[in-house]
Amino acid sequence: MFSGDYTSFEEAARNAVGYDDPNAGTAAATRLAAMIAGTNPVEIDGRFQQVHSALCIVRERLQKQRISVLDFGGGSGSYYFRLKDYFPEDCLDWTVVETPNMVQACAPIGSSHVAYLTDIPDGQQYDVAVVSGTLQYLPEAYGWLERIMSAAKWVILTRLPVREALNDKFMVQTVPSHIHNGSMPIAMFSESKMRTAIETCGRIEQTWLVALDEGSLAAVGAKPLGFLIQTRKIGLL
Repeated sequence: MFSGDYTSFEEAARNAVGYDDPNAGTAAATRLAAMIAGTNPVEIDGRFQQVHSALCIVRERLQKQRISVLDFGGGSGSYYFRLKDYFPEDCLDWTVVETPNMVQACAPIGSSHVAYLTDIPDGQQYDVAVVSGTLQYLPEAYGWLERIMSAAKWVILTRLPVREALNDKFMVQTVPSHIHNGSMPIAMFSESKMRTAIETCGRIEQTWLVALDEGSLAAVGAKPLGFLIQTRKIGLL
């Protein structure tokens, strides 16, 4: 559920709990433990299929057996645990960057498979960055986008809410109670402004609609898009 119409991300943040809420990390760790133990079915819905397809394209374009993945804002690392069986063994070198409370909760459970960090390492270069349902929750989102794109040859930017407007819109999103009790500030990006920001640092190879997120955003005049981006780091642009 979305509410408010704030003048800035910072104003929206003052009216939300935010991601530092320890409930978010605890809930994610509980779901991750159940996934690894096999007590919860591992669902591969359309959102994960879109990321899987984009990763396959990146791997084929790079002609590499093993690719390094920066999962920025990847929560518990659920993309890795859902997708690993659809790739050859040891194909994915996976690193999650998350908030300290999320890393503290999830690393003890999933770290034998995934590296968990609280920031992008200086000077580290990845084959591909996955940014799924994350950028809209970050202060200074365009600065973060530039930093992520500078750390990877390819970027999969998906589940991104955009709208046909000149300016971004700032709101508060309340988390569904079955996930955890919380709320966070969110940006609904101007599609034209976002495309310009992406094309400053790279080239859009593919765009897709994330249909499963479409219904929740329709009420606020936004649509969820995904982008496969070749960054200037690859040296081909």
